[in-house]
Amino acid sequence: MLRKNEKGGAAAVAIMVIIMALAIVSTILVVTGRFAINKADVDDTLTKAESEVDSSSLDISESDLSSVVTEPEPVNLYPAESAGYQDINIKDLTCSEAILINADTNEIVAGLNYEKRIYPASLTKILTLMVAVENIDDLSTTYKFTDDDIDPLIEENASMAGFLAGDEVTAKDLLFGCIMRSGADATLGLAKIVSGSEDEFVKLMDQKLVDLGLSDTTKFVNATGLHDKNHYTTVQDVAVLMKAAMESKTCRTVLTTGTYDTDIKNENYPDGLSFTSIVFERLDGYYIDCDGDGEGDDNIEVLGGKTGFTDEAMFTLALAIEKDGTNYICVTAHSEQQDKSVEDTIAIIEKYLSTGKKASADEEETEEPESSETEEETGSDESHKVSEDTDTIKVGA
Repeated sequence: MLRKNEKGGAAAVAIMVIIMALAIVSTILVVTGRFAINKADVDDTLTKAESEVDSSSLDISESDLSSVVTEPEPVNLYPAESAGYQDINIKDLTCSEAILINADTNEIVAGLNYEKRIYPASLTKILTLMVAVENIDDLSTTYKFTDDDIDPLIEENASMAGFLAGDEVTAKDLLFGCIMRSGADATLGLAKIVSGSEDEFVKLMDQKLVDLGLSDTTKFVNATGLHDKNHYTTVQDVAVLMKAAMESKTCRTVLTTGTYDTDIKNENYPDGLSFTSIVFERLDGYYIDCDGDGEGDDNIEVLGGKTGFTDEAMFTLALAIEKDGTNYICVTAHSEQQDKSVEDTIAIIEKYLSTGKKASADEEETEEPESSETEEETGSDESHKVSEDTDTIKVGA
């Protein structure tokens, strides 16, 4: 026979009565406004609750993040092919890679193997110039050359600006010597002012290539451009570098200066060391004729540029020009001879920026090649050389 637990039942009833009484009291306190919530108590409660949340519930997958956080777009300074882009096709052209860009619109006007790897030779110094300018605050800072600086460069048959061991040279003079005379001595001096050594300076060059978005296609292992199989670029990348340099006031001044007097006097230059631009020396005696009238065009000015040569790179040239107020950059590589480097560049500019009579002649030649004149057969030498009644090429200061 089952017995009822009378004591247990009484206890349950008592508990129920207490709960009901508490509920009634709480309701009265809330209704009368005599019940207040302590903020500290709430904060403690929330903190406790947050600590008790399963950390796994906070895990966010990479795919979830990608939908919320977007990676910054990499810098892309590469020019795009213009609507009227043309492949460079000129008879007797000796360069094997070339590009002509409109620097104002950042568009490629014409190109030839412009993404193909090349050895730049001293076109490297365009980047050297940029990095030096960005990292030297005071251009009156000096560097004193030693035999250990000069002798190895002489042994390598590097191009020199003319500084000797013992010369204490300002950074300003080094900048002009680096570009105008393509001096490896000046280049080394800049590297040592900035970084203490060429190897450390090259690290800054590498970072600049990353900043410009060129690190996938350009690799420099020295600041001079002396040949190394691991030292390479493309004519397109050189055009990007040249465009960026021309947008810097100081770099533009150095690249476009025709003559410059240094503060140096030494045993080789007792009357003082002066520079003339190699670019303008090589352009002397040439003209650019885009309108086909047989004379140099008044609406075209060669602003400046940089030359280069090694046995492996052959002759390279980067030229900045202005035509009718628009800025252009032309880069050529692997030209067979020094003069051909200039003539290749001028031929590209004339054909792909042609106007007037020359433009009409080019169109007729394209339509009826069999009836063309013998201008191409005679080569570019005659078409670009200055005659007695023709002005020489218009160049910058």
